[in-house]
Amino acid sequence: MSEKHYNINYLENTGLFLKNLKQHSYHPFEKKRGPILDLGCGTGLDVIKMSELFHSSKIIGIDHDPVMLEKGIAESKGNQNIEFIQSESDNIPYNDGFFAGIRAERLMQHLKNPEKTIREVYRALMPEHPFAIIETDWAGLVIYNENNGISNKINKFLTEEKINNGYASRKLRFYLKGADFKDINIEVFPFVLKSLKEANEYLWLEIIINEASEKGYLTKLEKDLFIESLRDADSENYFACSINMVIVTSVK
Repeated sequence: MSEKHYNINYLENTGLFLKNLKQHSYHPFEKKRGPILDLGCGTGLDVIKMSELFHSSKIIGIDHDPVMLEKGIAESKGNQNIEFIQSESDNIPYNDGFFAGIRAERLMQHLKNPEKTIREVYRALMPEHPFAIIETDWAGLVIYNENNGISNKINKFLTEEKINNGYASRKLRFYLKGADFKDINIEVFPFVLKSLKEANEYLWLEIIINEASEKGYLTKLEKDLFIESLRDADSENYFACSINMVIVTSVK
């Protein structure tokens, strides 16, 4: 069973799916002058994109996973405006007030102590400069299916076990206020998937269902019944599931 709800292929596929959302998340940094940090940068997709947009700013990506960083380094092809560093999110190896902007996409959901990371972001950010967070609302995953009880068990598995911090998207305002960020703004972006192929590609839906069964959240009968009903809906062109993404911006 996968410990992480992502790998390189997953991040690349969802990166394409979330292209417009990503573009929107770059807006707070448009008029800033100084280095910008993408915290938990993964394969560096957003580091590279922001470098193309913000030529006057150095773009730095930090991630704890060396394999992900190797992908970013290879893709950036020696771009002198980009730097990748291996570190944990709660240990940003830069001086106080170094960054003109910090961005974190789908990071908080993986952290067992997100408050520590938020405080570290506050320390490393210049006063009056932006922090943008993009998160998945896993608690709000809706699978349009008649087996409501099974759906509820799948959501319980996701939010309470599979994702380290499954309710992160709903706690962001609390985290930010606790670290003295101000001007907090929350935007919600719904995404609807109309095929099982999309749901498996962007959400790993059948992987989630199988893992929920392995962990005892579903019986084998419930798992088989639910997957069969999803495949039936897909074959008859009425499959649908939805999930919200949130962008929360704030200022130090």
